[in-house]
Formats: sequence, structure tokens, C-alpha cells
Amino acid sequence: MLNLTDKAVEVIRDVCNGEYKGLRIMVQKGCSGFSYNMGLEEAAAEDDQVLDFADVKVFVDPSSALWLTGATMDYVDNSSMGTGFVFDNPNTPPPVGGGCSCASKTCG
Repeated sequence: MLNLTDKAVEVIRDVCNGEYKGLRIMVQKGCSGFSYNMGLEEAAAEDDQVLDFADVKVFVDPSSALWLTGATMDYVDNSSMGTGFVFDNPNTPPPVGGGCSCASKTCG
């Protein structure tokens, strides 16, 4: 399903710092492709997929899991785009052109 680079695993481990069990990743589809939301969690939800990367756990809900197949999450710093997690996701849909208005919920 989802792949994590060694750097991403290292950063998640440091952020959890033994206080949290893992990282939750949620995917939402919108006008400009996917948006990724993340948060630290104490435990997996009942229907989560739990991914183990050494001693790091990632929790993914069923609807997000569909969009993460074959994706890779990395952590970059000092890039032209800033510092943080980035996703290389082959499932990302092309942006919707002209007439898409998420505010009026006319896009998918």
C-alpha cells in the first residue's frame, strides 16, 4: 500500500517520542487533487489499516487507503517548497479545469 522513506520513518519516530502510538494519514480528494491530513494518535480505530515500518505505526482509514496504494511519503527539508512531508502518489487525479468551485461543491 503506502511506502515511507527512511527519513519519513525517522521523523515520525522523533515526533511520536514514545508518547503516541503512531501517525494517522487521511486523504481528501478535491479540485486540485489530493490533500493529506495527518495527526498523532494513541491507537488505531476499529476499521483502520495499521502499517508497520520498523517501530513506527501508520493508521489509515478505509477510504484513504484506496488513494494511497503505490504512494510514497518522504520528508524533505531545505527544499524550495519548504520543509515537511511530501507524497509521490500515482493515484493523484489531474486538476479540474474551469468551472470547478469547491465552495459550491461542484467538484469531485
